[in-house]
Amino acid sequence: MKTKRTPAENQLRVYLKWCVNVKQLTPSTMATKRSVLGRFIVQTGIEDMSELTNKKLNWWIEKKALGQLGSKCNSTTIRTNVATVMSWVAWLRDMNYPMKIKTRMVVKPKPAPCRRKWYTSEQIAMVLSECDDLLTEVMIRVLFDTGMRAQEFSNLRLSDLNGRTIYTVGKGRKDGWVYISDITRERLDTWIRAAGVIDYMWIKTTRRNYFEPLTVDGIRKKIQRQFREAGLENFQLHELRHSFATDVRKRGADVDVVRRLLRHSSLQVTQRYLHNLDGDMCEIWDEIKNYKLAANAHAGTACIRGEIVNI
Repeated sequence: MKTKRTPAENQLRVYLKWCVNVKQLTPSTMATKRSVLGRFIVQTGIEDMSELTNKKLNWWIEKKALGQLGSKCNSTTIRTNVATVMSWVAWLRDMNYPMKIKTRMVVKPKPAPCRRKWYTSEQIAMVLSECDDLLTEVMIRVLFDTGMRAQEFSNLRLSDLNGRTIYTVGKGRKDGWVYISDITRERLDTWIRAAGVIDYMWIKTTRRNYFEPLTVDGIRKKIQRQFREAGLENFQLHELRHSFATDVRKRGADVDVVRRLLRHSSLQVTQRYLHNLDGDMCEIWDEIKNYKLAANAHAGTACIRGEIVNI
């Protein structure tokens, strides 16, 4: 003769079916729920979940912590079990079951994930038009032209420059090449001549530490200050990489071209399938990116050995 199920057992059956059919939980998750909630009914002696009170729940938690309902549970296991029970309680309330237990069922809304900003070419042109420092202007131009990572950019040396092509070492010590426009190369040459660059491209301009390379944080602060002056707050250096990718895509580049320009795949693997990759990519870059960005926006001064010099 079959034993008649209690209301709590029937409520559990309905809840578990809902978890499978609606929530589509994995078999392993369902096995855990079935085990925890089944033991909860037996250990508390609850006939109907509407009878569950805070006192009864606290009693169950205390007994589990003391190991009086089987093996002793650590705090992590207890928290997990309580969360499983409270998920069931929340579902019962949603299904309009009368519940005695008093718990705060208000769920704090999760903050929206922080999305990385990007800047349009018009915004970059606006920043450049208000830039008075040659070094800051050139750094913004190169970053927006190339989409280089911060560490790659800070490690840039004069010997890495070959015409409008820049050699770079990316993640995993992988070689790569990026490209700059004619106007960026022209402004870069102006900086090289004015500062007397002999090794590292981005150097401190104070008298004492002249020729010492700028750190990533130093580069970020200089560019961030310029963006703030243009009314663009909370600038992050990596956002110029996002801006490069978005600008290239908006100008008609295929997604795969963007991926290759950003060097998101292994160069060694790519070269097995693409011949003359560097030349091809430079031509593609010219078609979509070699336009005159803020052609008339030229910084008129540069800080050389701690002194402001007109350029």
